[in-house]
Amino acid sequence: MAAEPDLEALTVSFEKATIQENSAVFVDTKKDVADLVGVLEKLPVSPPSLYVDLEGANLSRHGSVSVIQMFVLPLNKTYVIDVHKLKQKAFTQASLTGCTLKEILESSSIPKVFFDVRSDSDALYGHFGIKLAGIQDLQLMELATRSFSKKLVHGLAKCIERDVPMTDSEKNSWKVGKEKGRKLFSPAQGGSFEVWNDRPLSGEIMQYCVQDVQFLARLWLEYSRRLTSLWAPKVEAEVRQRIVDSQSTDFIEKGMCRTLGPAGWA
Repeated sequence: MAAEPDLEALTVSFEKATIQENSAVFVDTKKDVADLVGVLEKLPVSPPSLYVDLEGANLSRHGSVSVIQMFVLPLNKTYVIDVHKLKQKAFTQASLTGCTLKEILESSSIPKVFFDVRSDSDALYGHFGIKLAGIQDLQLMELATRSFSKKLVHGLAKCIERDVPMTDSEKNSWKVGKEKGRKLFSPAQGGSFEVWNDRPLSGEIMQYCVQDVQFLARLWLEYSRRLTSLWAPKVEAEVRQRIVDSQSTDFIEKGMCRTLGPAGWA
């Protein structure tokens, strides 16, 4: 559990931060990657600076990774990394100091905040051999801080709508952005996952990327305030187990089992 001064520091950061529509830095050259890594390696680690999400066509070891979006809290800025174009170079292109994005993602001393890390870890390990470490999983943090049943985990949209403090204007903008993006990539709504590999990315898709990942920081603040010293180590252990499971040959990508909370938590 984060110390109280850290939470105060994050609260101050939020006073300066705003949810920005259609605002992101698109990283699609090797120089862009090197410059970004140079920024990331210098960031403070407490509270976490990096809030991460991935998108792709059937995001998994059997699908693809199209983009990685990172909200960098101290800068109040979102970066969208074009993995579809850069491929391995997105992770191996070094900064001036020799640091790479792969090293940052695998560092246990640099916290990265995800929401349900399982599919992201599965895809990163399956395609690029990346073994995530230093991960904080908001889905598990939410489950651990509940005062009611812990049998089933919640999805990101439900957590944002219920637990993120936002204005009516922000909530409406988020819902509209989610719906526009989902219609483009959801086969159930007539879309196609292949839109993640179209270049340039449409404005609706960029907005979808930017909004979700920015809200992760606000969720972290909310759940960190609630997380007790009893539950914090349980969450850490379960995050590590999720990553190990996602790298196994028998990892289950989809299904009802993915909605269940950890054994013994209920």
